[in-house]
Amino acid sequence: MIRTIYPKERSAASHPFPTAVGKCGFEESGYIEEEYFFEGTSNVYAETGAHEKEIRYPDLPYCNRFLVRKPQNPEAFSGNVVVEILNATAGFDIDRMWIVGAKELMRDGAVYIGITSKPDVLDSLKQADAKRYEAINWKIPYKRPKSPYPVADPAAWPRREDCETGLFWDMLTDLVKILRNDPVLIPEGPKRWFYLTGWSQSATYLFTYLNYFAFSNPEEVLFDGYLTGGGIHSFLVPLNQNDYGKETDYQKNKIGYMPVPYIAVQTESENAAFGGLESRQEDSDEENRKYRCYEIAGATHDTKYSMLDYYNGDADLKKIGRMPEFSSIDDYPNDYPYQYQFYAIYRMLFRWVREGICPPYGNRIEVGDWKENRKDVFGNTLGGVRSPFVDVPAAVYYSYSTVKREEEPAGINLVFGHMEPFSARKLQKLYGTLENYRRLVEKAAKEQVESGFLLPEDQDACVAEAVERAVSYGFGEEKNERAEL
Repeated sequence: MIRTIYPKERSAASHPFPTAVGKCGFEESGYIEEEYFFEGTSNVYAETGAHEKEIRYPDLPYCNRFLVRKPQNPEAFSGNVVVEILNATAGFDIDRMWIVGAKELMRDGAVYIGITSKPDVLDSLKQADAKRYEAINWKIPYKRPKSPYPVADPAAWPRREDCETGLFWDMLTDLVKILRNDPVLIPEGPKRWFYLTGWSQSATYLFTYLNYFAFSNPEEVLFDGYLTGGGIHSFLVPLNQNDYGKETDYQKNKIGYMPVPYIAVQTESENAAFGGLESRQEDSDEENRKYRCYEIAGATHDTKYSMLDYYNGDADLKKIGRMPEFSSIDDYPNDYPYQYQFYAIYRMLFRWVREGICPPYGNRIEVGDWKENRKDVFGNTLGGVRSPFVDVPAAVYYSYSTVKREEEPAGINLVFGHMEPFSARKLQKLYGTLENYRRLVEKAAKEQVESGFLLPEDQDACVAEAVERAVSYGFGEEKNERAEL
């Protein structure tokens, strides 16, 4: 139960972490950012059977926080409220579902809410601003039993033994119950539709939430729709911290009963790896199983845009020493722009929930006998949700990169891929002229608009970006040199 919610003021000396102000055209779109703390009590649960639970520790006190990004003008609010389970894998809160969808969320007039989901990030919050985040607390009043399970995934394993990750479930439920009717945090006016989102480990949180909490009370609607991105199906988020590593049953991350729309988006990193193939599910429009899965060809879990460009020059991350980087001996990080597809998918979800318009089915990525993604003659992946960047390629997009370790053999990074641009000579051989390349890209972009995976208002930007990349690879320079002669 939440006892109190109160704002944390922004000043020249103190602001929310992470902040979106100054990024993604935030201020130009008329958006503001706020931060709130909330205090109350949560139960800690234990699993008693398939999708069944009981209270292990009742009414444990906590203090947590959430971010709010919304139109400065309340009349611009569309009624859509997107709630993100902030990702904790890197040790600080990552708002990836905001990063990949911000442009469309702001065009829509949606309210965005990001909730800290794991005590692993508390150290980074207090490194960023010790005074601001002093009150945040997930500590438990009892001595934790020693876990009998091995550490299977150190990046996602809970780092704080004095805290309890399992407090989160009631935090989320209790908060959305308040927000559905709150007249202050969310603008008054239109009817509200709530959507729960999460990326990577947070997608796995969402699987657990759906299977154990979301539909516990058939008379109560908590969220009207769901969207996950980059879901790691081989990793299970248990109900309480002591059960991490208990099992690796991929089937437990499948979605069964789903009376409201749910869209899963996978990149090449997860469609056949990390349990993606073992837990693959078919699309459905059935009344109690409204489900779509879109696998994006060319894209990887982390990209240049979502990891390097977005955080470029971020003073807060520099301060806490957690600036993302592309640690690879490969020349170029994967820069596939999957944000265009996320813009379209957010809109699909909104229309599915609000108007009952079912989104299109998407082709799945073609997978070989050894769980490898099958490739075309250029080396790009076959099948999946397409774009001009793979249909009229100027580069090869790989789902992995090579990591050089000191005094150790090179390793493979399976979540941040690399890319290799075509040479100017190869581009000329394939497409003849830059003008012809542009025409082919325009045709491919038009086809994607017709298929629903590219929004009409993003068509020109998509074409321009593809052409600009080809020019940056040297395509068209030979013609310019002849003209100068």
